[in-house]
Amino acid sequence: MTQHPVIQSIKTTLIYFAVWILLSGVHFFLLSYYYHLPVPVAVTDALVFNIIYSLLGLILWYAIRFSQPKYPSFSTLALYQLTFLVVFLSIWAGGSYSLLKAIFASNYKYQDFLDNSIPWRVIIGTFFYFLLVLVYYLVIYYHNLQEKTKAEGRLNEMVRESELNLLKSQINPHFLFNSLNSISSLTITNPEQAREMTIKLSDFLRYSVSMGKNKFAALGKELDHIRRYLDIEKVRFGNKLQYSFNIEESCLFCEIPVMILQPLYENAVKHGVYESTGEITVNTTARSVSGYLEIIITNDFEPGAPSRKGTGIGLANIRERMKLLYKDEQVMKTQVKGNKFEVLLVLPQKEANVS
Repeated sequence: MTQHPVIQSIKTTLIYFAVWILLSGVHFFLLSYYYHLPVPVAVTDALVFNIIYSLLGLILWYAIRFSQPKYPSFSTLALYQLTFLVVFLSIWAGGSYSLLKAIFASNYKYQDFLDNSIPWRVIIGTFFYFLLVLVYYLVIYYHNLQEKTKAEGRLNEMVRESELNLLKSQINPHFLFNSLNSISSLTITNPEQAREMTIKLSDFLRYSVSMGKNKFAALGKELDHIRRYLDIEKVRFGNKLQYSFNIEESCLFCEIPVMILQPLYENAVKHGVYESTGEITVNTTARSVSGYLEIIITNDFEPGAPSRKGTGIGLANIRERMKLLYKDEQVMKTQVKGNKFEVLLVLPQKEANVS
């Protein structure tokens, strides 16, 4: 922080000098009514001592700010401040004394008063010095605290971005691994379907790459992406995989985390279609409710079918991303209803709810 806390704005400058005008008034009152000095003399005395002090007080900021030791200790700071105090008081008291001596050179009574008043002026000047130094140190401390908080915030944001990027990067390779295996098999059994699946996979990955750096995307775009995914899987499974979408038109423009839905459909295919001998339907419903976007994804499954083992990335990945983005673990819920597995996403749409 190099900007002076007093002269950084007109408001702070006016407040600073208003305080010194008030102190000058108190100074004048004491000299005039307590020591019975003539009004012109009392006014001049008050103005000279306080104006010089106020100007030196402004310069003091730079001495304190730019002479901070890298690893300060109490003894070091005390030595610094005692040195500054001696220099400050010498310039202030000596300069004011000399100027007033010159102005009232013929007023011997005032000169005697001035000589006798130096000790208590120095004591009062010392008090104001430490008060001013305390204010300056508080300003420096507050600024350093703000800078530290901002730096920690930026660091946390970078860490969170890294975590999100890592989680998103875990999705694409997982899906790509399955798709390439399927394409490899289809090149032997059905080359035409392999070609069709390759094209669809290319479109799918193009979207993933173009949106990879974004945090959020419109639901409509994400659903188009999901349809590509389901089309790829349908090439492999044929009529065994069915899907439907019941989406309120107002929801298409709602914001959701990028690539958050694909693992859910991958999970539905892996634990539904893979393990079933009959037709499996994946249903998607989206509606807007009181500032929240509700997305419900259900899929059939055969209760008695053996569970297919996986890497465990899907649902755990989504929960972790939701926690990082919304700081709320309740935005995603799963439940089993008979032979249907349901995933419910409740995503806040107000910016205040998303960090």
